[in-house]
Amino acid sequence: MKSHARSSLGRPLELSSQAAQGGRSSVLDALRAAGWFEGRRFDCSAWIEALGAAGFAPNPLALRLWEEFGGLKIASSAARTPASSLYVEPMDACIDSLDEAKRLARRFGENFSPLGMWSIQFRSYVGESGRVVAVGPMVMWDLGSSFSEALAYVVNGDEGGSRAQEAPWLAEPA
Repeated sequence: MKSHARSSLGRPLELSSQAAQGGRSSVLDALRAAGWFEGRRFDCSAWIEALGAAGFAPNPLALRLWEEFGGLKIASSAARTPASSLYVEPMDACIDSLDEAKRLARRFGENFSPLGMWSIQFRSYVGESGRVVAVGPMVMWDLGSSFSEALAYVVNGDEGGSRAQEAPWLAEPA
């Protein structure tokens, strides 16, 4: 069973994943608990202006995500250990991280735009392809190849190993 929400720009955002299929609705429950509802629109114009002035060129997917999920603090389910969260607030989280976004773009060949904060302390970005990553000092976490996968990971975790990768290239000049 897949759950879809239609973004305010008319494109469907798939909110299902293996974690939300088969009758489990923990991702949708977490979104709703954070204040999300179908058709939600958030005025992200101040973010667009401020991040643009800081040198960012937000990709279209980031703009859609900011508009639909902006300002939400999405928390993990009680069953997830360790707890996790995603705060969709790109300006506060990443306004001073243009060089980091450029390093991600150079490394992966796509524009990465600020998304917010993962687990309170790590800047997160979304690529044009949908890939969501979080960054700390010389370490990167692949949260998901799509926003839906990243949400499933934030809310439910996974049974795999650590998603942390050493990333010494983050210290290279932009």
